[in-house]
Amino acid sequence: MIFKKLFGRRETTPPPRPKVFNNLEDARARHPADKDVPSPCISVCQMDAETKQCKGCYRTVEEIAGWSRMDDAQRLMVWDRIEDHQVQIGKF
Repeated sequence: MIFKKLFGRRETTPPPRPKVFNNLEDARARHPADKDVPSPCISVCQMDAETKQCKGCYRTVEEIAGWSRMDDAQRLMVWDRIEDHQVQIGKF
């Protein structure tokens, strides 16, 4: 019995996909009255010289500057990239 407990095979379930640090669901909760796709800005405005992305919201300078001119489809594409990027770098 003890041998089985120590060395026996355990049934495990795969871990759920991690919730990324900056995500669309949380942004919608921060801006409940906003009908448009909310900005990913979290007021940590520092550009990373290596990645050319903001360290807070993971947007490029072009994405930040053009956000107000983007339609919802374009904004959702930016959000997809932001969330995918965070999963890839393990930021969650």
